[in-house]
Amino acid sequence: MSQCSAIGQIHARPTIRLRALVLAAVVVVMGCSAQGPYRQGDGSTEVVTADSALCPELREPSPYRIPIAYVEIGEQGGFQDRDQQERALALVNRANEPKYVVVFVHGWFHNAGADDTNVQRFKCALNSLQSINGHPAEQVVGIYVGWRGESWTLPLVRYLTFWERKNTSEEIGRGSLVEFLTRLERTAKPSPTSPNKLMVVGHSFGASVVFNAIGQIILERFLIDAERLLAERGRVAWSTKRVMPGPSQALHPQSKPGLVSAYGDLVVLVNPAIEATRIVPFWESLNEYSRLDPDLFFDGQPPRLVILSSQGDWATRKAFPTARVFSTLLESYQDRSWRTPYEQDIAVRERYLDWQTMGNAKAVQTHAPLAKVSDAWNGQCPPFDPNWLRTTIEERRATTAEPRSRHGCRLVSYVSPDRSDAGASWDHHPIESAMDYGRPHGFDSGPQFDCESSLDMLS
Repeated sequence: MSQCSAIGQIHARPTIRLRALVLAAVVVVMGCSAQGPYRQGDGSTEVVTADSALCPELREPSPYRIPIAYVEIGEQGGFQDRDQQERALALVNRANEPKYVVVFVHGWFHNAGADDTNVQRFKCALNSLQSINGHPAEQVVGIYVGWRGESWTLPLVRYLTFWERKNTSEEIGRGSLVEFLTRLERTAKPSPTSPNKLMVVGHSFGASVVFNAIGQIILERFLIDAERLLAERGRVAWSTKRVMPGPSQALHPQSKPGLVSAYGDLVVLVNPAIEATRIVPFWESLNEYSRLDPDLFFDGQPPRLVILSSQGDWATRKAFPTARVFSTLLESYQDRSWRTPYEQDIAVRERYLDWQTMGNAKAVQTHAPLAKVSDAWNGQCPPFDPNWLRTTIEERRATTAEPRSRHGCRLVSYVSPDRSDAGASWDHHPIESAMDYGRPHGFDSGPQFDCESSLDMLS
C-alpha cells in the first residue's frame, strides 16, 4: 500500500462518519412531527355541516350547523395562540338558546390539523349529539383541544414515544388548559341552575391531559358536597367523631341541593392511558364517606366521571402495562384492603394498579360490559329511568360476597345480561367505570357513547 493511498483511507473514515451523522440528522428532522399551531385567526373557529363525505354513516347532508372552536396547547403547557381561547369563549357565549358544550381532548398520534381523523370524527360525533331525540332546544357547541400527540412520524419509531408523550400529556394538563377550562365553566355554566350543559371528553393520553387538569377539582368538589350532605343529616365524620360543619358552610360554584357535583355536568375518559393508582384516592374517599352513610346519595344523583375502556384496545391493555413494568422498577408498593358500605372486602394491590390503566383494573370496575348495538339506529335513546340509582343500590345490598350485578350500566338496554363481571361495586357513587365500550383504541362515537352522555346529564 502506498503512502498516498494510506493517507486517503485515513481521511475517508472521518468523511464516512460525517456523512452518516448528516444522514441521521436528516432522518431525525424528517421524522419529527410539526409543532403547530394548526389553527390561527379566523381558522380557529368554524361552522360544520356534516355530510356523507365527512361522515360515511350519513345518507344525506345533516340539517344541523355545528359551531366548533380549536384551542391548542404547546409542549410546555402554555397556549400556542392565546387568541384561540378568547375566540372559543366568545363562541360559547354567542348562542342565545341553551347550549350543549362538548370539549374533546385527543390522544396519542393526533393533533388539531384539518386532516386529522380525530378532528373529522369529532365533527360527526357532535352532529350525532345534536340529532339525538332532536335536541330541538339546545345548540351543540364543540371545542377541540389540540396538542402535539405525535412527536415522531417514522414507522415503528413512533411507538417508542410512549414515555415522553405520557409525560407531555401530564405537563399539558397542569398548564394553561386549567385556566381555559375554569373560564369555560364560568362561561357555559354561570350558575348551578343554568340550562346549559358542559361535557369534557378525553381519549388515551388526552384523558391524561383532562385528568391532570381537573382531577383535583373533581375530588375537592366531591369532598365539599359530601360533607355538606352529611352535615344536613347530622352525621359525623371520620374516626374522630367530630361534628360536621353546618349546612351554611362554603359551597363551590356548581353545588346543587342534595347532589354531588364535579366539573361541569360530566367528564368522560375514553380508553384512558392513566395508571389506576391515580383513581385510588377518589375511590377511597367515596368509600369512606359512603360508609358513614350508605344512603348518602339521592336517587337523582347523576354520574360525574365516567371511565370507558374497550376490550379490544391494545394500547391500554397490552402496551401500557408493558411500558409501566419498566418505568416502575424502583417503585415501592403497599397492599391493603377496603371494606365497602355493604361489608365486602376489596383487595388493593398497588403494583398491579400501577401497571394497569383506570379502565382495565378490575379492582375499580363498577359496571357490566356494554353489548354491541346494531348499526341500524333510529337516533332515539332509551327512556331515562329516574329510579336507576335506588334500583342499583338495593340490588347491590342484596348481593353476596361476590356481587354479580345485572344492571350495572345506566344504559340498561345495552347491557349484556349474561356477562356481568363488575367485581367490586360502587354503583351508587357519582363515578362510573364501564368496560367493553366495543371499539379499539381509536376514538369514535356511537349510540352507546352519545346516549350515555345525554342521559347522564338529564338531571
